[in-house]
Amino acid sequence: MAIDLRKIEPLGSKSVLLEQALRRHRQNNGHSDMNIDDDDMVAPDYAWLKEDKTAIESLVKQMDSSIGQLAIQMRDLEQMSEKTRAKVDKEQQLLFKQIKTLNGLLKKQVDIFTHVERQMSDIEMNQNSIMPQVGIGLVAGLMSAVTILATAPWMTLLMEHLRAM
Repeated sequence: MAIDLRKIEPLGSKSVLLEQALRRHRQNNGHSDMNIDDDDMVAPDYAWLKEDKTAIESLVKQMDSSIGQLAIQMRDLEQMSEKTRAKVDKEQQLLFKQIKTLNGLLKKQVDIFTHVERQMSDIEMNQNSIMPQVGIGLVAGLMSAVTILATAPWMTLLMEHLRAM
């Protein structure tokens, strides 16, 4: 036999709930149970409700303490995070200063190397203008010496031949 539990009040004891369900079931099926006394009903037992209330209260206390511990841990974590963030910011600023200093030093080195290179090219240009002239003079002198040496025997023959004539 199916009993409809949808219209039963849920805060009573189990025996009272069962009794209400049975009574409603009999009324719906046409059985009249007018001869039920209050003595026939089982006395409600609210001990389980008190136990559930105690269990719920202890659970709420545990949750409150857990939430308190979690809040303390979160606060500690935020403080540690702030300290870490401050350290990272300081280190980052120091790193940027070091990078700026290194960039300045590198720029100065590049400027010095550029200046030295410019001076060396000026010296090379000055040397290049003197060296070709000296080289041309040496080559011309050697060519004339070779020409004189090469043509000297013929010239002496030519001179003798002209004298003999």
